[in-house]
Amino acid sequence: MNIRQEILNLNLPKDSFIVVGSGILGALGIRESNDIDMIVTQSVFDLLDRSGWKHGNWVDQVVLQKGLFDIGTLWMGKTLDGLIKDATIIGGIPYLSLDDLLTWKREKLRPKDIRDVELILAFKEIA
Repeated sequence: MNIRQEILNLNLPKDSFIVVGSGILGALGIRESNDIDMIVTQSVFDLLDRSGWKHGNWVDQVVLQKGLFDIGTLWMGKTLDGLIKDATIIGGIPYLSLDDLLTWKREKLRPKDIRDVELILAFKEIA
């Protein structure tokens, strides 16, 4: 999947979103991502909501879903403004930093997170 192109196809305003979750793993070639989780500004969220995106749930919030996308306004209790300052920019797309993702994965420790923690640590060792 070409994450960058899928995101560009949304035509979101610059500085109105960040890719969270495992998106950076795909962008860095660590492993494929099967979906795209994003945090957006409230105004973008409201615009997408009005355009008919389906409602879904993450543990702590309602998200909008369409195709590969799950879109919310909070990640680890932070809004876009709190996340974007530490973002990693790849191909013009802001991603949750690998360090922030590692912290989150270590807290969750679901089976897929354990494997991702191993992959991230191996990647950081090589890089």
